[in-house]
Amino acid sequence: MSSLQLSKGALKQVFSKEGHDSVQIPMILQITNIKAFDVSPSDSKKFRILVNDGVYSTHGLIDESCSEYIKNNNCQRYAIVQVNAFSIFATSKHFFVIKNFEVLAPTSEKSPNNIIPIDTYFLEHPEENYLTVMKKSESRDRESPVPGVTPPLAQSTNSFKSEVGGGVAAQSKPAGTHRKVSPIETISPYQNNWTIKARVSYKGDLRTWSNSKGEGKVFGFNLLDESDEIKASAFNETAERAHKLLEEGKVYYISKARVAAARKKFNTLSHPYELTFDKDTEITECFDESDVPKLNFNFVKLDQVQNLEANAIIDVLGALKTVFPPFQITAKSTGKVFDRRNILVVDETGFGIELGLWNNTATDFNIEEGTVVAVKGCKVSDYDGRTLSLTQAGSIIPNPGTPESFKLKGWYDNIGIHESFKSLKIDNAGSGGDKISQRISINQALEEHSGSTEKPDYFSIKASVTFCKPENFAYPACPNLVQNADATRPAQVCNKKLVFQDNDGTWRCERCAKTYEEPTWRYVLSCSVTDSTGHMWVTLFNDQAEKLLGIDATELVKKKEQKSEVANQIMNNTLFKEFSLRVKAKQETYNDELKTRYSAAGINELDYASESQFLIKKLDQLLK
Repeated sequence: MSSLQLSKGALKQVFSKEGHDSVQIPMILQITNIKAFDVSPSDSKKFRILVNDGVYSTHGLIDESCSEYIKNNNCQRYAIVQVNAFSIFATSKHFFVIKNFEVLAPTSEKSPNNIIPIDTYFLEHPEENYLTVMKKSESRDRESPVPGVTPPLAQSTNSFKSEVGGGVAAQSKPAGTHRKVSPIETISPYQNNWTIKARVSYKGDLRTWSNSKGEGKVFGFNLLDESDEIKASAFNETAERAHKLLEEGKVYYISKARVAAARKKFNTLSHPYELTFDKDTEITECFDESDVPKLNFNFVKLDQVQNLEANAIIDVLGALKTVFPPFQITAKSTGKVFDRRNILVVDETGFGIELGLWNNTATDFNIEEGTVVAVKGCKVSDYDGRTLSLTQAGSIIPNPGTPESFKLKGWYDNIGIHESFKSLKIDNAGSGGDKISQRISINQALEEHSGSTEKPDYFSIKASVTFCKPENFAYPACPNLVQNADATRPAQVCNKKLVFQDNDGTWRCERCAKTYEEPTWRYVLSCSVTDSTGHMWVTLFNDQAEKLLGIDATELVKKKEQKSEVANQIMNNTLFKEFSLRVKAKQETYNDELKTRYSAAGINELDYASESQFLIKKLDQLLK
């Protein structure tokens, strides 16, 4: 080591909240390592360095304004320097930025091996860290009053980066610094070095998932700018850090996330891609958020909901007509109890539709009737009626303040409040009058509704059940509750087919790697249904088959094992009764042949009062 004495302990003092304001300048340090990198678009260079004071070491930079000085003064590894001006900031590492310095010795002996990294020290003593108490994440520059030394221009960096334990770096953007931003709509795997400025429009819970390969944590959230909205996810340690860091409604600069094709099974947004955060992802909070919308809506009028496919995710704008009391639903497969509340929203098209709310959203709902609400992210259902259900990533915004909402509020207060509305429940498998007029014959269904491999067809028929196959009407299903890998979706029952183990008589799920003494049985009941024009085979899955037979599959299997005549009689009791069915037609490939499979999306007994009223209306029309 040179005879020059280093300022021992100075680096710890710089980053300590107790000593920062009393740091002595200039200070003498050793540059342990130095490496140049270009600063685009100029020809100047910055230098990454590792610097120590004889006791502590830290990562650092030498400002580009000093590049000519370094070139002329042969600053190299193990140089001893006098630092006259500096600034500090932190990402996952603490950084010491040299703004003005002099080379006292171009090289010297290597520093001792027992140097303590500043990062390690403050990881063990976070309460001493000066940067954690800096207001508005502001870095501090210190200058030397050394005569004849001119401090560099733009000396205040106003930059601070903080990270929660490594990976997913959060940074507060320097005020007044221009940053090139890419619109979310342009994000793709073919674009590199992008940065987006986005609002967290939805923040999911930190969830735990498990399967046969292991378990982990997942965090899902959505990011929005004026161009589009994109789904993002993080896993395990990155998920924990991102969940602590991101706040719903706040705006961030984000870069260095992985881009992949959107998994539409789990992703309800329209963007073709989605993001995955990892340890290299950078997140910078942005305080200039005026150009980033709070929410992005794509409203569907209520009279158009009946034309959409089941499970479509949509946004609607409506006046809150009725708030129904909350109630509870028990899941048959798991026994888990869910809180539920229905609300009725209407719009100027003359239609009203029920929207289902779940759990805390249901119990805590306190929006008054008559309020205009924007509903983002609700799922279309045609089970027992065309209704909507708020998804886990969905939200309800009262009085959203859009031009459409002001117009709807004026209409409802003056006209709509006195109106009667058509219920979209007419578009279900029941036999309401309007729905009866939309029925087709089985012959017409077979000729016109063959479905496709991409998009199924739906139609309604009135038919009698003429035969139920008594063999293979149910399968042994895994009852294990599986946490979804997508954080925006709730846990689901596995329901994969169990395999019987000959060696010990148990049942095993290969997906969950779990074994059961007894399985839970679920229906896959094949029935022949007939009307005056023909017949067709329709598969009834668990819920619809239970509705038809009035008994769950596990109980019916037990009865069949004990006495097959009893089970057969239960099936025969449904024969030659007429039902209203909502049927789904979809093409599938079987043995290299394309075939149309028909399954029941809904089944109801006929409402003879409605059937009679429909016939009376038809007769009146004919007699006029």
